[in-house]
Amino acid sequence: MSSRDIKDLIPEMQFLYALFHDEMEKQRQEYVVTCTYRSQDEQQALYNQGRTTEGQIVTWTLHSKHCERKAFDIAMIKNGKTTWNPADYLQAGVIGQKVGLEWGGSWKKSKDYPHFQYKEMV
Repeated sequence: MSSRDIKDLIPEMQFLYALFHDEMEKQRQEYVVTCTYRSQDEQQALYNQGRTTEGQIVTWTLHSKHCERKAFDIAMIKNGKTTWNPADYLQAGVIGQKVGLEWGGSWKKSKDYPHFQYKEMV
């Protein structure tokens, strides 16, 4: 089962998460962490979903940063309930990018609004 524990991330991501968390609190953005680390087997199972197993497609990659301990996902809370409306993630995306994270909502091809990952230096 995938982890939701920030301690399962690499130290650099733990630091960036702390910055993200503090800024989210300051801006009164309520959320929960839904995933940090996931094994390659778990990633494979997610990838198979909607392709070779039942369900909707939920990922487009077999090489997730979650498997490298370099990503976390969140669910925004609005009026006491989880929301998946992309508009409800925009402020979190701004905050994530401000603290140095790569935000899945900024991707051009397949947007992933709840996703934040370590920004690799190329």
